[in-house]
Amino acid sequence: MKRMYYILALGLSLILGTVNAQKLEIENLTKEDYLSDLQLMKEIIETQHPDPFRFQSKQQWENNFTQTIKNIKKKPEYLEFLNNIPKISDGHLSVSAPDEFNIAYIKEKLSYFPIPLILLENRLFVNVKCAEVPFLSEIISINGRTTLNIITQMSQHIQGEGAIKTGIEDQISDDFVSSYSYYIEPYAKTFDIEYKEPLSQEHKKTTLKASDYYEIYYKSSQKASPINRAEINNFIDYQFYKRELTGKLTVNTFELSEQMAYQNFSDFFKRVNKESYKNVIIDLRNNKGGNPQIAAILYSFITKSNFENKFNFKAKNITLAHPEFVVGDNGARVSESEIRDYENFLYQRFNLKDGMYIGNERLKEGVTENFPADKDTFSGNVFIVTSGNTYSAAVYFAKLVQDNKRGTLVGKETGGNANNTFAGYFLNYKLPKTRAILRFSFTDLYFGENPPKVNTGIIPEISLTIDQRINYLVQEKDPDVNYILEKLIIKK
Repeated sequence: MKRMYYILALGLSLILGTVNAQKLEIENLTKEDYLSDLQLMKEIIETQHPDPFRFQSKQQWENNFTQTIKNIKKKPEYLEFLNNIPKISDGHLSVSAPDEFNIAYIKEKLSYFPIPLILLENRLFVNVKCAEVPFLSEIISINGRTTLNIITQMSQHIQGEGAIKTGIEDQISDDFVSSYSYYIEPYAKTFDIEYKEPLSQEHKKTTLKASDYYEIYYKSSQKASPINRAEINNFIDYQFYKRELTGKLTVNTFELSEQMAYQNFSDFFKRVNKESYKNVIIDLRNNKGGNPQIAAILYSFITKSNFENKFNFKAKNITLAHPEFVVGDNGARVSESEIRDYENFLYQRFNLKDGMYIGNERLKEGVTENFPADKDTFSGNVFIVTSGNTYSAAVYFAKLVQDNKRGTLVGKETGGNANNTFAGYFLNYKLPKTRAILRFSFTDLYFGENPPKVNTGIIPEISLTIDQRINYLVQEKDPDVNYILEKLIIKK
């Protein structure tokens, strides 16, 4: 598996020298430019995506594109182009704008709602301590739009995975102010809001002045939630609660080298075992995935016996559609020789079966399917924390825990699907007119042997109520972690 990811990185993420592209003049883009790139994007997704119609019919897709074309013809602007890209409910698919748009629009033209908000069960709360509106006040409406109307409109634009709502909800919470500007009111100067303060049913009204990019960047850095900001800043982080005999391991990605991952996991569990800790919390709330083999290595530190480590990839097409527009992570075009080498790599590692290309033994080289427990395995209580930002290989880890009954899951339903997800091998396409980058996985990652398709993520055994979350946030405590420490762990 390590070798597989290395070759993938070598093939499509190689830096190919400097990019001498002429500056994009966004104001000079025409209606025909936008429509041309939309049509190209449609062809690429239909040809290369592993299952674009899993969560919607082809007819729905066609109808959405017809409406998108009408909208662009009516208002041929870059923001309108980005906001009208039809969804296929792929949580890993993204379309990112070039630097010219970020400078001309995001930093200079757009205005922003001036207070970061957090979304909890279709309700919006103030997520920063500020003078205008008290912390954790509930927002009832903004400029005449109800909270439900705002959330519904935002959700139409955000790529969640299938019918799973938590991924969209957490994306909105992560950056409400940008989402409101992009999808609701890009150029508002003021905001008339209706709200009610904590522990009060009285509705109050006030008018707030819009913030510019730099003001809201600072305000967003002051958000109360997430509480665990220090842990989020590292790939792997751990801390120890001596009074509770509990170690907490935060893993924010599985896109790690085996050496780095194993060393960090080993150091943590050696200390936990040496100091006779009784409990371990593994926090995956900000883990968007990576290499499933690294997830299996982590699981080997908490399993009590050998376990089945089976996953694979399948693709609809292993010949790259429109290779002339494939670019590396730096935005530079991938050469024809590299495309040929990469397609040859895929040809050797995928076999055609029932209309799909399935990963063969060469693809799975280095994967241990009958995985042994690590010699420093932990035998105490295990708690896993998940959220709508838990995807891909992190979902696989949570699935191993839940299927093998090796711990208690706490938090929110994972943003990623429980049995399979569009992940593994990613492609970047630079659209020629708008220079937007279309990124998605052309493989479907599935866990186990041909699992059934489901419409949910991994659902935790324990989910906090909105009142419980608010109560912890008032105390400036991490809701999920402190619930575990206070309610599920017996202190010595």
